[in-house]
Amino acid sequence: MEIRLRIMAHFRVLLCVSLLFIISSLFPVCVAIDVYTPAELFVGNGTTATLVCSFTSKEVVSSTASVSWSFLPEGETGNPTSFFYHTGGKVFPGSNPQFKSRVEWAGDMNKKDASIRVIQMQFKDNGTFTCDVKNPPDITGQPSATKVRVVMKESLPQTSTAVIVGGVIGAVIGIIIISVVMYLIVRRQEPSRDYEGCTSVESVSSQNTRVGKKAESSTDNSSCSSPSAPLQGPVIYAQLDHSGSKNSFHKMEPVVYADIRKN
Repeated sequence: MEIRLRIMAHFRVLLCVSLLFIISSLFPVCVAIDVYTPAELFVGNGTTATLVCSFTSKEVVSSTASVSWSFLPEGETGNPTSFFYHTGGKVFPGSNPQFKSRVEWAGDMNKKDASIRVIQMQFKDNGTFTCDVKNPPDITGQPSATKVRVVMKESLPQTSTAVIVGGVIGAVIGIIIISVVMYLIVRRQEPSRDYEGCTSVESVSSQNTRVGKKAESSTDNSSCSSPSAPLQGPVIYAQLDHSGSKNSFHKMEPVVYADIRKN
């Protein structure tokens, strides 16, 4: 009797599990899809605005995925009006004449990008733009909205390419100036070499060189000569008379007078 009761209990458990499996197969659970857009966007009047929209989905993006954009003017209440629809790689314009021939597809569904471009933004385009994405069976989720403010071009922050290039050039010039200043400081701090003079051998060799090369300038003299030291004077030859008489033969001996100057 107890064995029969145990068998009946196991049978009931298996039956419940089977019923749950069949129900989940017939009625799949919907997975939520998340849509993201910036909260606010400033656009210059007469320019082209890119309305960014991205999404995440656990399902593989298929050809049945769809994107819809709607608009609600600023200061109005109620339901927004659809003006753009994209599915299966095709674009379907909405019924709002305000955006006729002004909207372009700028997204890529394979990259989960549902962005669009609006040409020639006008002040009447101030309002809320809503992006909604469906990716069956991932179809539940909340749309995301961006509040667009159309302003004068002069009111937009200056982030142009010219400003960026100017900043880079200024930084490079500053680095060059700092490098030059550091180089000059290092050069001034280097100790100067003291003049050590010449040896006797070097002095004799420099004198012989000057006798053989009279045409050389003072800058071509011996490398050991001090630039500020005076040069040796000319050598004078004289003849001496040793006889004591006016008619006798004069014996001539050369005497060398050297102009010796103190350094």
